[in-house]
Amino acid sequence: MANAIKLEINKQIFSWAIARIGVTQNDVISKFPKFLQWQSGEVHATINQLKEFSNFYHFPFGYFFLKNIPNINHDEIPFFRSSDDYSASDNINVNETVKLLKNRQEWLSDYLRENGAEKNPIIGKFKDEHNSDIIIEEIKKYLDLQDNWYENFSSPAKATHFFKDKLEEKNIIVTFNSVVNNNTHRHIPVKLCRGFCLIDDYTPFIFINSSDSKSAQLFTMIHELAHIFISYTAGFGDYGTEPLNDSRESFCDKIAANFLVPKKILLSNLNLSNSELARKFNVSEIVILRRKLDCGLITKNDFFSEYSLLPQYKKSGSSGGDFYRTAEQRMSSKLLRCLNNAIHEHTITPMEAYRISGLRGDTFNKLTVGEFQ
Repeated sequence: MANAIKLEINKQIFSWAIARIGVTQNDVISKFPKFLQWQSGEVHATINQLKEFSNFYHFPFGYFFLKNIPNINHDEIPFFRSSDDYSASDNINVNETVKLLKNRQEWLSDYLRENGAEKNPIIGKFKDEHNSDIIIEEIKKYLDLQDNWYENFSSPAKATHFFKDKLEEKNIIVTFNSVVNNNTHRHIPVKLCRGFCLIDDYTPFIFINSSDSKSAQLFTMIHELAHIFISYTAGFGDYGTEPLNDSRESFCDKIAANFLVPKKILLSNLNLSNSELARKFNVSEIVILRRKLDCGLITKNDFFSEYSLLPQYKKSGSSGGDFYRTAEQRMSSKLLRCLNNAIHEHTITPMEAYRISGLRGDTFNKLTVGEFQ
């Protein structure tokens, strides 16, 4: 009979709960067909239904009986260019991903330090620098790149893979994911989080949303690498084209755009269309438009006019059902090797390694011995 009681609840909790998880009403209705009726008050949800809803969207059942919307302070990292109503800092999936990578970073940083690693010399090397050209030259020197490095890659995906390997050689961890750990039901929206960087003296972490386009992933990687050079932990999403309200974030945008599309080479190829330039530099057409605007080749009106004609970003291709390769991208091969070494050195138990990696034992073992390749 308890289930038949009409409970007086704060119906605003329904909207709050789905906004913080980053799902649409249609997503909710597929799981809870009477959701709209619950929200309007036309139908009263039972106790069991409310409990199921709160469990599914990861908040305490008791929140339904609060007078005001919960004000949960997420003091993880700042995010820029996110939705005006719900930023990445409000999104539980983004926040849990940040916490997850912070835990992995803490373990790996301790492990590397205990095994004689030196502090990474590029952390904050240009904290007070305001000349993007100086940092771009240092990035090329750090990664041993020539001015025409982009000519070596036939696609953004190949360039991104190259940079990932280069960075992990230098203890900079790069992970690609679009869900919380391995939970495919908990997506990280690109509009809220394209990527973020976690600064650490020994092993900075870069997160890249794998649902983003390949060219955007490459831009994000260089953008976050710039964060490491200026020692600034932050993330960004993709909400509109408005200027960023943070000077350091704008500076990292400028570095990434200038690095990927050098002005001198752009000016010598103006006979090419925007789409041809995008393919040449392994970037999106919007980056080409930004560079043309920065270089005084087009006006702001031209920029927005041409931007409005561009298609929305395209989700990157799937891994073709290759679970193990996807799991490795989500984890970082560098971190996996270090966890495996720690097990054999008896400085960590297998169960602890599985917990840190978020992988089951059989998956962890296959990844670390390379059976999936």
